[in-house]
Amino acid sequence: MAIALELMLVLSALAVLGSAISDALAAELGYPAGVDVWCGKAYRASNSSFNPGGWLELPKPSSTPLLDLSIRPRTNLYLAGEEYASFIIDAPISYLTGQAFMNASFNKQDNLTSPFTTLFIDVAVVESGLDLISGQNIAVNTTGNELGVSLSGLTARVEPYDVVVTGASEDGAQFYTATTQLHFVPSRTDGGSVTKIDNLYGGLLVQDYLSNSTSWTPLFPYTFYVSWDGWLELSIDNLRVFKDKGYNIIHIVPNAGLANEAFDFDELDTFLDVMDEIELWLMFDMRWTYKNLTSVEMQVNRLKARKSMLLYYTGDEPDGQVDALNATKITYDLIKSLDPWHPVSLCLNCLNYYFEEYTSGADIIMSDPYPIAVNTSWSHQYDTTCNTTYGCCGCDDCDGDFEDVANRLDLYTQYQEILNLPQKPQWGVPQAFGNETFWARYPTPEEEVVMNMLFVNHGAKGIAMWDYPTEPDLANVTSALSKVLTVSTVSSFLLGSFYTQLESAGLPRVDVASWIVGSKMLVSVVNKNYVESPTTNVTITLPDTAASVEEVFWGSGWKVNGAQLTKLGLEALEVDLFLVELV
Repeated sequence: MAIALELMLVLSALAVLGSAISDALAAELGYPAGVDVWCGKAYRASNSSFNPGGWLELPKPSSTPLLDLSIRPRTNLYLAGEEYASFIIDAPISYLTGQAFMNASFNKQDNLTSPFTTLFIDVAVVESGLDLISGQNIAVNTTGNELGVSLSGLTARVEPYDVVVTGASEDGAQFYTATTQLHFVPSRTDGGSVTKIDNLYGGLLVQDYLSNSTSWTPLFPYTFYVSWDGWLELSIDNLRVFKDKGYNIIHIVPNAGLANEAFDFDELDTFLDVMDEIELWLMFDMRWTYKNLTSVEMQVNRLKARKSMLLYYTGDEPDGQVDALNATKITYDLIKSLDPWHPVSLCLNCLNYYFEEYTSGADIIMSDPYPIAVNTSWSHQYDTTCNTTYGCCGCDDCDGDFEDVANRLDLYTQYQEILNLPQKPQWGVPQAFGNETFWARYPTPEEEVVMNMLFVNHGAKGIAMWDYPTEPDLANVTSALSKVLTVSTVSSFLLGSFYTQLESAGLPRVDVASWIVGSKMLVSVVNKNYVESPTTNVTITLPDTAASVEEVFWGSGWKVNGAQLTKLGLEALEVDLFLVELV
């Protein structure tokens, strides 16, 4: 069964790689006609290299400081019946984006010039002029300022409200503006679920419908891409098997071999009934059909009222396949018009290829750098070299090491900063497959955990591994990890605070992240070295003095020494996750 599934997935992937983009799209992008491309690069030996374009460059920094005012709602939507909302307002000093800033404000009453440290804030609805916030202020060069508003003057509707924030210095000589959209939507009347995105920390918020709860609970999604026709469809009991392993959502890969390239929806309904019953959340995949708007409309209307519906998934590596640059956004807009209550996700494959265009069609950005047992400089599939303008080696512009995972998330964060866009949540897609195409073997359990936790350490708010079924040892270790990351003791940190990279010493290639909530700090340590170091003293510098290691969730504990954590020796590919009590 596993072999058959592997073959199906490999053949479908190769079929995608084997087709050229349309001549019209090639002309639009400046490519020669009839050339097969991946991430915009020719990859067959019969074709020559050319510049794929679409590369996002770091802009030249300003020589003078800029104030980068921005605003966004705390959550991506509010429901009719909710009386209050809040906005997050940032006003950092930047040298990349923003408007001119002079650190001076004139006080007419005292006839004195003082530093410009306070920004006076007003927020209003554009179409009506309704004041939402008036006469409040925030400190210059701060982020994450949360200001509450009343929704009493607004009517819930599917169309968003355009909102403008204005900020000014005390003397009014310096003036700044920024805009956002407020989604104040009707409540559900069909029994369907609602999923919110926390725009401050990036996590999902859901309601526990089995207990009829009206409170919003953070959810850290942990799952696999699961084959429908290769495994799940074979037995409805597989749903309970999957959930019992600790996976709290399921991403079902549709059947490309069907005439509708999706599902037998009557059969799928019987599975969805069980998912509704056991609260196994659904990540609904339309990868083969997302550009067919008629099909998308039918699928969304059929799925949107499900209790277990969590979010949609449209483009699967649309950048790699070089889909039309507006394809994801067109589908996104359609989905939102039909179902404003659930977010939309997609997965990018390329390091740096038309990032803004493709991600405009998603609320959540996923990425899938697969670095295990892959040659990233020479493609044995196509007998070509791989570089920034040519070739396909399975992991775009990768080095074939664990750093590929962390770098991809960091770069996607940087791209959004360059584009001056609000940060969209990122999810990770760790490699859980092998023995196919570019990848010579499966990851080991230790490698699997390292990849998972590197995604987490660099800000991923969800994990969906490719693919299931996988090797038994990978299923076992990820089942164990799922029961750590999804419990509130851990997820409350991952989804309730910002992560901070911590400095370590004594051993290179040790990745450390922390999250602080109140007087406690969650610490994640990932050793990327394949060789153990039993006699090496490793230290981690903490932002505050620690009292003790309170609880160990994974791996083994560290010792507290004031504002440091210490440990003698690390195992190869060691991963430790533990809770520290701060003084």
